[in-house]
Amino acid sequence: MPWIKRLLLPILMFSISSVYAEWGEGWDPIEPPIATSVPDGKVEVVEFFWYGCPHCFTMEPALNAWLKTKPDNVVFKRVPSPLNASWTVHAQFYYAAEALGVTDQLHEPLFEAMHVKKRKLFDKNSLIDFAVEQGVDRQKFSDAWNSFGVYVKVQQAKKLGQRYGLDGVPAIGIDGKYKTSGSLAGTYSKMFEIVSQLVAKSSKDTP
Repeated sequence: MPWIKRLLLPILMFSISSVYAEWGEGWDPIEPPIATSVPDGKVEVVEFFWYGCPHCFTMEPALNAWLKTKPDNVVFKRVPSPLNASWTVHAQFYYAAEALGVTDQLHEPLFEAMHVKKRKLFDKNSLIDFAVEQGVDRQKFSDAWNSFGVYVKVQQAKKLGQRYGLDGVPAIGIDGKYKTSGSLAGTYSKMFEIVSQLVAKSSKDTP
């Protein structure tokens, strides 16, 4: 009946417009939002990555460039997301390095070793050996790797990735409210433009 079509069309158009209002160009909303632990007035930006991911390695220059110009109210965190069991060793590596305060000493060198030098660093022993090559004490790194604190951090990283609805890396989470990635944005330069826009939006919405 023509009158039914005329009635349903506005309802359909309203439904479509409502969906578009909830989703941005190049980013997804997080529902429900995730509570963050940053101080009032600060905005948390989280990079989800995996050392074995070539796209994460390719994104590093764009990320580092953005970090040099990020707003003062941004609290940036790296999260080595263990999206599957085989990625867990790299999360353990990262948090062991963090526990010893040697992240800067190991983070970029591991990326370069895997993606420039093509080294196969995918298990605990080879990763500990690599840390030792970079001047880290073997026993201290092994103890940190096996510590309860690192175990907890890895589990928290896993849960955070699940709450952000990650299906791949690299991805960026903004203030527990938004998520973007290279695949959503199209390019890494566009992605960090979106990150800056969402940081500004979140800053405006924060009391």
